[in-house]
Amino acid sequence: MFMNKYRCISANSSAPARLVRFIGMMLLSCSIAPAFAQASAVSTTAVGTGTAAAPVVYGQIYHLQNGYTLGPGGYLDVRASGCNGNTLCVSTATVDNRDQGSGSWMILPADGSMKTKGDQVSPGDFVYLINQYPVKNISGPIDGTPGGYLDTRGQGCQSNRMCVSTSLEKNISVDSSVWEIITGDVFLTGQDVHLMNRYVDGASRTYLDIRNNNCNSNLRCVSTSTGWNRDSGSGSWRFFAAVPSP
Repeated sequence: MFMNKYRCISANSSAPARLVRFIGMMLLSCSIAPAFAQASAVSTTAVGTGTAAAPVVYGQIYHLQNGYTLGPGGYLDVRASGCNGNTLCVSTATVDNRDQGSGSWMILPADGSMKTKGDQVSPGDFVYLINQYPVKNISGPIDGTPGGYLDTRGQGCQSNRMCVSTSLEKNISVDSSVWEIITGDVFLTGQDVHLMNRYVDGASRTYLDIRNNNCNSNLRCVSTSTGWNRDSGSGSWRFFAAVPSP
C-alpha cells in the first residue's frame, strides 16, 4: 500500500511500474499545491504592511508615503503657510498624521472625468489630491476648510524644477493641480506609483519628488523633477488608506 500523510491517493504494492510512477507524480502535486497558494497570497500584500493591497477609490482619504530607498522619504504633509504665494507649504513628515490630518489627502477625479466618488482609480487617470488639514482664518480660529489642492507654483525649489504647495483654488495655472497616475496595469494601495503634474513647464511635465531635507521644520522637501526616478525612488509614492479617528 502506497499512501502519503495527506491521504491524497493509495495503490496496491503489486501495482505495475507505470501505476507506481503515476502515484508518485500525484503525491508530488499534493505537496507543492499549498506552497503555490501561499506565494499567491503574498503577492497581494501592500508593501511595508501586513494588510492586503486594495484598489484606490475616489472620495477616500489616503496617506502618501515616499519610496526613497536611501533613507526614510516620509509621508506627504503640509506644514507652515504662504510658500510660493500659495496656501500651505508641502514637505514630508516622519509620521502619516503629524497634525490634525496634515498628512491625509482625499483623491478626487479631475474636472472632465466620467468617474465619481466610489469609483476605482485607474492608471492614467487625472486626479486632484486635497489635503485634510483644517485651514485657519486670518483671525485665528480653525474654520474646518480643507488644506487645499496639491499644486505647483513657482520654479527652482531645492534645485528641482517646480515648487509644490497647496491652493484653496484648483488650477491657479493651467492644470497645475491635476496629477496623472503613472503605474502598471492596476492601481492598488502599497504599490509604487508616480504622480505627473499636468502643468506644462516649458516643453515638459514634471513628477512629484523629494529633494533636500528639513523644509518647514519637517523631514524632506517636496518639489517636482523632470524625471520620474531622479534619485533611488525619490519620485515614487505609495497610497495607504487613512484610518478614521475614534
